[in-house]
Amino acid sequence: MNMTNRNNNDVALKMSVRLKEIAELLRGSAELKAADVGCDHGYVSIYLVTHGIASSCIAMDVRKGPLSGAKDNVAEYGFSEVITTRLSDGLKELKKDEANALVIAGMGGNLMRRILEEGKPKELGIEVAVLQPQSDIADFRQFLRDNGYQITDEKVIEEDGKFYFPIKVTTERESTSKGDMFESACRLLKKANAYITDEQILRICNRYGECNILNKDETLKKFLLHGKKVCEAILKSLDEKEHADRLSEIICELSDVDTVLEIFLN
Repeated sequence: MNMTNRNNNDVALKMSVRLKEIAELLRGSAELKAADVGCDHGYVSIYLVTHGIASSCIAMDVRKGPLSGAKDNVAEYGFSEVITTRLSDGLKELKKDEANALVIAGMGGNLMRRILEEGKPKELGIEVAVLQPQSDIADFRQFLRDNGYQITDEKVIEEDGKFYFPIKVTTERESTSKGDMFESACRLLKKANAYITDEQILRICNRYGECNILNKDETLKKFLLHGKKVCEAILKSLDEKEHADRLSEIICELSDVDTVLEIFLN
């Protein structure tokens, strides 16, 4: 159902670039009924419906204040019949088969991990999700790998001097080429560095995202160049004897950065 209307541009103008890109990552999946966990103002739910990405949404938040604001916004845009608001700690109040798509954005990676562990999205009927952790991103990607989520798409978003990494996943292993993103990234990284180890490949993909590497994302390149400068500055300030462990960490990160940057030169 495409419900694009004259309010379409209004809600987009109220949203950050990050939130719009997150919503757009869900585009392309058929017949979506979405659940937006930690919905805040409800703008993502409104955007999904007004832009024809989802036919209905459940906007959920653990806080009564933002949820009340989201309800008012939904009513203002005239979508109270297809967007419902619900007080919920994570996915606890979502019932089976009420939604087949999920958005969780703007919270720490460890909190997001807890929500997924406790909520069991696959058992609820969730087939696709866009997840944007604010922290612990590498650990979060490894959690996804260890728990049956298949990464199918990613973005690198720069906004107000900060970088964000939204990740699109399915709850089923895909047999298509998109289901082999990690293996394709492995081949590309081995081509860039003949001496790379499997351990380093996994670490790099967890840090930066295999889809971003395969796409040679220009914002990823900017992120890497910035990280390289920061690492080089830190190295100059470290004493080899007093900061041996930290020195080792930074050298390792620089090696990862240089390996991925090599891909952009080919």
